[in-house]
Amino acid sequence: MTMGGTTLLSADYKAPLIPEDSLPKLEMMLEDVPLKEKELKLLVDRFFRGTSAQGLGVSPEDFVKAILAAKPGETGS
Repeated sequence: MTMGGTTLLSADYKAPLIPEDSLPKLEMMLEDVPLKEKELKLLVDRFFRGTSAQGLGVSPEDFVKAILAAKPGETGS
């Protein structure tokens, strides 16, 4: 896209969790968990402390914010 003589670039990138099977494990752990910030934060923190998973610049709080942003009626801010 070009705007005012300047080319704007955009990309979506999904950073990997190391090891690769970490995200499915986290998803399973969060199944049927109420979408409440306090509970999510406790579980995500426990997951990262109890595994060798690394988010490569993504904190447990980032996961909680992303989960809550997907909640129906949320704006993601």
